[in-house]
Amino acid sequence: MKFLAIPGSIRTGSYNVALLQAMSTLSPDGTDITLFDGLKDIPIFDPEVNVTDLPEAVEALQSNIRATDGIIISTPEYAHGITGVLKNLLDWFVSSDTLVLKPVVVTSVSTSGLGGVRAHSPLVMNLTAMNAYVVVEGSMNVPYARQKFDAELNLTDTLTRQAMAVSLAALQQAVRRST
Repeated sequence: MKFLAIPGSIRTGSYNVALLQAMSTLSPDGTDITLFDGLKDIPIFDPEVNVTDLPEAVEALQSNIRATDGIIISTPEYAHGITGVLKNLLDWFVSSDTLVLKPVVVTSVSTSGLGGVRAHSPLVMNLTAMNAYVVVEGSMNVPYARQKFDAELNLTDTLTRQAMAVSLAALQQAVRRST
């Protein structure tokens, strides 16, 4: 199975990017996870742009999403919601069928004890508005990130590794159900 991992952060040293990298490294056999690293290249959403004339970066991401079996989105929490760059990216797909029935797992990593739970609900609402298949049982929030990653942003926490395995298994099962 092919999954696309989309971070909601462009910050150097992002724990959310580190989680997605760990998922890619620790994914089970037969699962290929590609990390999307072009969030900075997505232009500001313009509703006047015709869906047949999308910017190159948006069109490339759309093709990547269509070619994958499922999506993993990991976002930090900003002002009790998702990041502006992630919301901007999602806005490009609101009027298309890019995410319709696409299995999506939502994760969040935070340095606080809440683990980004306040970003979870707005992200799920956005994805639901686009008719994505949000795999609720695969959702994962990781609190106290500084205690779970080392200085090089390698995941060191056993419990988080186990949660990742459950999350990926739920996404795999959702893909199997949707095909």
